[in-house]
Amino acid sequence: MYLSELNIGEKKNFLELAFYAMGLNGEHKQEEQQIFNSFINECELSSYEPKKQQNIESVIKVIAKSANKNKRIVLIELFGIILADNEFCDAEEAFIEKLSLSLKFDDYQVKKIKRWVEAMNDIVQEGFQLINKD
Repeated sequence: MYLSELNIGEKKNFLELAFYAMGLNGEHKQEEQQIFNSFINECELSSYEPKKQQNIESVIKVIAKSANKNKRIVLIELFGIILADNEFCDAEEAFIEKLSLSLKFDDYQVKKIKRWVEAMNDIVQEGFQLINKD
């Protein structure tokens, strides 16, 4: 939704984080893969393949140097893929906590972003229900 605001390096690093986050629950679920594909399209990086999964710490360090606005975009969009399956497992929560510390976000900001993404997901789901109602 907001990925076009990021520069090319931030987009690539975001895709690395998103792909990493997808696997935190032990599998890459269909809902997550669909969102990841939409991220690739939004970033205009159709042939991008994640290649820094073993160095995710370095990806986080680079993203941490981004402007605050861009760090908020990264967190919002990551919550979008993490919450795609309507689950928030311990590994995902630990990752968000670690990332938030690196990005220098306090708990209140993170909870506010998570609530917003959950609310948006609910609104989208409600829209589908309205559209598909007989």
